[in-house]
Amino acid sequence: MLEYIYHKIKNTLRKLDMKIERAKYGYIDKLPKNIEYFNGGLYDAIYEASCKWPHNIALEYFETQITYKELIKKINKIAAAFRAIGAKKGERITICMPNTPEAIYAFYAVNEIGAVANMIHPLSSEKEIEDYLNQAESKIMLCIDVSYPKVEAIIKNTGVEQVIIVSPIRSMGFIVRVIYKLTKGRKNHIKKSQHIIMWDKFLSKASGFIGNPHARVNSTDDAVIMYSGGTTGKPKGIILSNLNFNAQALGAKYLVPELFKPEYSFMAFLPNFHAFGLGCCIHMPLYFGARTFLIPQFNPKKFKKYITKYKVNILVGVPSVFDYLTKIKFKKNALKHVKYVVSGGDMISMTSKEKINDFLHAYGSNAVIENGYGLTEASGGFIFSPRNVAEEPDVIGYPIPDNDVVIMDLKTKKEANLGDDGEILVRGLAVMKGYLGKHKETEKVFIKIGTKKYLRTGDIGFMDERGVVHFRSRLKRMIISNGYNIYPANIEDVTLKCDKVESCAAVGREDKLRGEKIVVFVVLKKDISERVVRKELMNIYRKYLAKYEIPREIRFISELPKTKLAKVDFKALEQL
Repeated sequence: MLEYIYHKIKNTLRKLDMKIERAKYGYIDKLPKNIEYFNGGLYDAIYEASCKWPHNIALEYFETQITYKELIKKINKIAAAFRAIGAKKGERITICMPNTPEAIYAFYAVNEIGAVANMIHPLSSEKEIEDYLNQAESKIMLCIDVSYPKVEAIIKNTGVEQVIIVSPIRSMGFIVRVIYKLTKGRKNHIKKSQHIIMWDKFLSKASGFIGNPHARVNSTDDAVIMYSGGTTGKPKGIILSNLNFNAQALGAKYLVPELFKPEYSFMAFLPNFHAFGLGCCIHMPLYFGARTFLIPQFNPKKFKKYITKYKVNILVGVPSVFDYLTKIKFKKNALKHVKYVVSGGDMISMTSKEKINDFLHAYGSNAVIENGYGLTEASGGFIFSPRNVAEEPDVIGYPIPDNDVVIMDLKTKKEANLGDDGEILVRGLAVMKGYLGKHKETEKVFIKIGTKKYLRTGDIGFMDERGVVHFRSRLKRMIISNGYNIYPANIEDVTLKCDKVESCAAVGREDKLRGEKIVVFVVLKKDISERVVRKELMNIYRKYLAKYEIPREIRFISELPKTKLAKVDFKALEQL
């Protein structure tokens, strides 16, 4: 009883506090006075959606379509199978899968039984997988067949007792399954082991479970663990609650209501083990009865086919994907079904934004690229730019409702004035519970401004008089040369003004005279002379950049190195 009263008082104070904070943002007039958030789990939220839209298509995977009614049935069966093999409420079950239906069923089934989904990248190294399994203390793991050899090599060093193996072809059509088996599938030989349960055998366990697998969970219970370098480098487990994702979904609905309609379709090629992909491409659409096309691996050659065949309405991706999109030739009005385009995961330059918008309009779409901003520690998506501000330079937008942004002056550690640069700090319903087993690291990433505790993002930006947040640079990427703060994103945007440049990235290099010098890496379009471009770029730099911002070195490379999540790998560039 005392615990109930405590949580009731705490929730009332939170609502009052957030109501005061909302007043600073320009979209306040669009919001209801009190937003009632879903008081349950992630599974409970999509179960409710299935009651509203049982016959809507929830997932589409190649030629397979799954309605909301079918989705819940499959999740229930897998939940029963998990319980049958001994899974318990509160324990951490690892999911090491690309975007396949089985991964989504299992994710929500884990939530249904009150367990925690430990999401890891299938392309992680053996040692990374070992570390993630041990951090989460997982006993049960769902694994894609192609990644199992890595798991087999390290399983003895973990507490994992059972590994459920599934193939990506499990839900594909017959012809696609045959082709896969004749090509990639032939390489996947799974040795029999006491640890292994193949997917079909795992499903058969469900019939042996008596009772209801569903466990009652609170919105604040742990739901997901994801891994990120955070602001201090080494990968850490980030604990996210049911409320983190459910509040993000409902908050985005209020901030950008045009995106979330039951008749719309999303394309999910951003991975489920990434907060941006899981939150914005999977949970949000399912929360509102929309359709999600699952793409297990981004394939540039098939991108055109996916967009036109499935008539996708909402495209959510990272800048490199949209840059690739502009290189594809479509038929007239082939993109008229594309209603909205959201870019996140990395900043997109104004030059690229204009190029993408022109491309969309040329093929019949009325969409303009809208920025999203977030980090894993804040459930992936924290700030979105409604269309009325989307086309402004550097804009990332407004925080979703009941979340707050403050810009901190880097020198005084106090709130910066409007228009002044500083570190972006965030607080609210989307912010993580903490780092898994790392109390000191959790304390370090939060800071108090006045009486309130904020999460440090490690990003630099400013807020204008409307409450709109603008992005400048990653704090780690900021270059300090001769005492000046230099933002690589600005240099990259100016570099792209040269029409002979395909892509570029600016980094800082240690320099005894200046502290750091600016080096810009440039990828040229085909059959272009480096000598000509070097001269042209220097003329552009002198016109658009201050003298201290002009790169000291221009290096031409064939392509920019990328991380596993298709972002530019700046650390790799710094080593070149």
